[in-house]
Amino acid sequence: MASCTILFMTAAAPLTIVAFALPLGLALHHPDRVHWQQAFDSLSSAELLVPLRQAKLSERKTLAATAHSASHEMAWAQALGWQVADGLVPLAADAALSQGLHCPADHGWAFMDAVNWHISQGQVNLTVPKPISPEESDALLLALQTFLAQDGIHLHAWRPGRWLAHSPLFKGLPTVSLDRVNGQRIDTWFEHDKIAEQNPVQRQLRRLQNEIQMLFYTHAVNDRRDIALNSIWFSGTGDLPNKPHTSAKPAVVLNDDLREAWLSQTPDVFMPAFNAVLRDLIAPALRRQEPVLLCEPARSVLLHAPASGWLHQLQALWRRPTLSEVLQ
Repeated sequence: MASCTILFMTAAAPLTIVAFALPLGLALHHPDRVHWQQAFDSLSSAELLVPLRQAKLSERKTLAATAHSASHEMAWAQALGWQVADGLVPLAADAALSQGLHCPADHGWAFMDAVNWHISQGQVNLTVPKPISPEESDALLLALQTFLAQDGIHLHAWRPGRWLAHSPLFKGLPTVSLDRVNGQRIDTWFEHDKIAEQNPVQRQLRRLQNEIQMLFYTHAVNDRRDIALNSIWFSGTGDLPNKPHTSAKPAVVLNDDLREAWLSQTPDVFMPAFNAVLRDLIAPALRRQEPVLLCEPARSVLLHAPASGWLHQLQALWRRPTLSEVLQ
């Protein structure tokens, strides 16, 4: 999924949600932890760290290991005042609405992503190999449309490698966010002892997934790729709540510019990207006395800027904390 900054209309207080912005989870458990620590400290800017150092930590959340939705997705829905269940954050329906797309009332929307499954020694790892060109995406879409229409699934182009799909199959169906599984092991989601617990819709989608793997395996698109697009992933299901008309200014910002840098799991890639978001988005929001929610897929930290004062600023400059100290 391409990175983006999205502004939403709501009457609530301004909130900036920054996805993939808590790198300590990567740094503390990474084999090259020393390199991460050095990257944290060498790229720290005292001026940029002042707003972070002054901010007050008001809330910390950690999702269950089995949670379907990512932390920034749940925060986005909650900031808009939506009551949504885990795995039913209506990201696909919102994207369809933004494109002027409609579906029958008994259908639900979902994202369908072209992904790579790497299977080794009984472990299945999922990634979204980049880049995926518009030409590759269109060729796969053409192959999929006729194939999926037999099961009542209708596809629309959205972004390269990601399509919008609607079908009665997706109505009220919880799905696991791509941001929860991208770059992760997914074999735990397909344990054999859980197959008997699947409902008919889940079994049908699992069958389709297997058939599409065969379709992609022989597709010409993969003849020219270093990393094959050999499977698909359904996500983003859920119905949009009835949204009352409002003329309030946009007050919820969701930014996911750090997604690809996060997935790289490389400090030399992540830290420059983080510092850019810190400079252009996080620090300005805190200086405006607006709350900022920093997220990783399963965890979030809510920061509130205290009232400005020369004493707080002086203490922050005097201590000159490193970035790793601030984020801890």
